[in-house]
Amino acid sequence: MPSFLQEGVPLEALIWLLPIAFFIHDGEEIATVERWVRKHKDHPRIASVRPLLNLNKNMTVQFAVAVLLLGSIISCVTYFAAGNYRVNGTMNTLYCGLLAVFLLDGIKHVGLYFMLKTYTPGVITAAFVEIPFAGYALYRFFDHGMIHGSTIAIGLVIALPLTLLAVWASLTLGRMLAPSRGER
Repeated sequence: MPSFLQEGVPLEALIWLLPIAFFIHDGEEIATVERWVRKHKDHPRIASVRPLLNLNKNMTVQFAVAVLLLGSIISCVTYFAAGNYRVNGTMNTLYCGLLAVFLLDGIKHVGLYFMLKTYTPGVITAAFVEIPFAGYALYRFFDHGMIHGSTIAIGLVIALPLTLLAVWASLTLGRMLAPSRGER
């Protein structure tokens, strides 16, 4: 790998880029999810996520609430990971797991795009932000001996169920807070 990529971004700054990349990616989703879901609501692959969304509510508000809560969690984990790195130069396992989940989410978005053969919310930033950032960050942390394969595996075992629970809880709360479609 070229040296500018190996040493281009200081490691602590790289840690802090996770919440920024998350909000960029989820900003695309917030902007496009409601119109896209309404257009594709009868597609069999979409039917599985429809229970999380209420078509009678403002899904943009619901999704924005969920993104704000998830982003807050990611920012808190990032804060502790950056502090841990600053104090002893090591990587927090939960942060590493969230980074791996972020990479998997990007791959999921691109896979969904190819499966449905149409634009899906988040696919652009998944391809140009999520996957490159998470792949690069994991590579850099691995290259600097801050993580190993076991760190990623243990981190995924911890972060994946926590992430799925947080997504469900935040979408549920967002659904409760979102106004009905007729209200503005």
